[in-house]
Amino acid sequence: MSTGKKGQIDSAKIVIGEVFSRLWFRIPDYQRAYVWGKDEISELIDDVNYASEHNPDGQYFLGSMVLRKATRTTDGVSFEEYELLDGQQRLTTLMLMLACIRDRVTDDQLKDACRGMLFQEENKWQRVPGRNRIVYDIRDNVGSFIERYIKADNGSRSTDLPGIAASKNLSLANMAAGMKTIHASFDDSSRFPTEGDFARFVGYLLNNALFIYVATEDLDDAFRLFTILNDRGIPLSNSDILKAKNLGAVTKESERSKWAEYWEEVEGEMGRDEFDRFLSLVRTIYVKDKAREGLLKEFDERVYGAKPPLLALGSESFEAVKAYKDAFDEAIQLDGLPASLGNSYRNRINVMRRGLPATDWIPPVLAWYRKFKAEKLLDLIERIDNKFSADWIVQLTPTQRISNMNEVLKVIEAAKIPAEVLASKAFDFDRKQLQDLLDGAIYGRRFARYILLRLEYLLASHAAPLNLPDDISVEHILPQNPDGASQWVKDFNEEQRDTWLHRLGNLMLLSRRKNTSLGNLDFASKRVRYFEDRVESLPNSQRLLAMGSFTLTDLEARHNDLLQRLKDSYEPGA
Repeated sequence: MSTGKKGQIDSAKIVIGEVFSRLWFRIPDYQRAYVWGKDEISELIDDVNYASEHNPDGQYFLGSMVLRKATRTTDGVSFEEYELLDGQQRLTTLMLMLACIRDRVTDDQLKDACRGMLFQEENKWQRVPGRNRIVYDIRDNVGSFIERYIKADNGSRSTDLPGIAASKNLSLANMAAGMKTIHASFDDSSRFPTEGDFARFVGYLLNNALFIYVATEDLDDAFRLFTILNDRGIPLSNSDILKAKNLGAVTKESERSKWAEYWEEVEGEMGRDEFDRFLSLVRTIYVKDKAREGLLKEFDERVYGAKPPLLALGSESFEAVKAYKDAFDEAIQLDGLPASLGNSYRNRINVMRRGLPATDWIPPVLAWYRKFKAEKLLDLIERIDNKFSADWIVQLTPTQRISNMNEVLKVIEAAKIPAEVLASKAFDFDRKQLQDLLDGAIYGRRFARYILLRLEYLLASHAAPLNLPDDISVEHILPQNPDGASQWVKDFNEEQRDTWLHRLGNLMLLSRRKNTSLGNLDFASKRVRYFEDRVESLPNSQRLLAMGSFTLTDLEARHNDLLQRLKDSYEPGA
């Protein structure tokens, strides 16, 4: 690789054997975890193997590497090193493959070659420092994993690896699982019928498979190149780039390492997309306005770019993300929630998460929890549930609903004690319009399922968690198309059926769908054959089983009872 003036951009193609013998790499702490799985690894092996068989004299393009050149000194010896901005997933996979090749073959020259490509042995007499081909700044335990399972002979066949593959450490789990996939691929006789076929594959991999690299000393140039050239790897997510910006503002090395490790753990736990969605909730807490742009631009312009900034880049941002993630785990995920809140709170949160149409109600809960912890939290969640669900049911637009939740955020930020928030008019809504809508035909409306879930909550004892089945459907009691000779037709005339068919008193939840023809049975038979074993964990629906009949009078009484319970639940402090 050529050296040139600062600011110069170098580029060339380089085969794998040279990549792992001439260059030294560092994976910076702003990079994301190793995430390649079985599909990506198997496809890479298959593609290289196919090329080695069908075009043995040709070259196989693996993609691009975007590098930032730097000089590092170890034990008094200076050498050129390259921060890897793009190509990490493939380069790490190739490192794993070299370890697996070493542990599979018997040829001593190939074994030694693989060792030399993975690490450099120390020779103090020649002042040659020991160093690994790839160094990961992300966390120390990746380094420990490399020492034990990649550098060590037969490490890739260790019996420890299945346990590591099942761990929550995203990089290590995927590396351990990756080596299992690689060995299974190498041992597959349909891929490599003979040892000669495998030797052909290895020779082609080292001498014909290649990267195109682009390298510069300037980090901004490197990021720009990454954006232009990254069309084949796994792109950096919003959270990756946000992490990079904030790590760049942390000057203390130990702090950078701590926050890089924390960020990766959270991303591994939540998943890439879910973590981005969580960060958008954090953005809302600070901006208190509807998002107008993408997540990164919102943070750049409306959080960090506000005058004065709403949050400082660096440790302050990491501390904020951690505080709200802890609040999210406890108050929303119910992990470590104080036992004093009991099942009433837990059950309410579960109903809201299952029934409400969006997560715009979550930022006020996180803001409250960070400020007041569990104090009066159930009172808050009842008001938020009432306000958000009522706004939805009376058909306020999503923008209006978001704006109303942002008003609640402002009240929480300004309040000194919980009582100031709970007494706020920010929770007001149109009660009459809500009641009129709930009293009408609701079947087929988006909110019908939520309302019935809410009734299950209101009728639960909360002595235990409310068990809501995964598959829930809204069902009619009086069927939509009763048989002309059925008891339904005797008990309800056509006008009465039209009036009551889709209203609250005639609706219930079932835990799963079944043969719909049973839904037309008369009530006595339907109760046993269609309802009985499908409402075992649903308190409101269970009450129907105690009814001996379902005439117009029964339906009206049930409707009025449920409607009153809903009305009472929407009163302040209910």
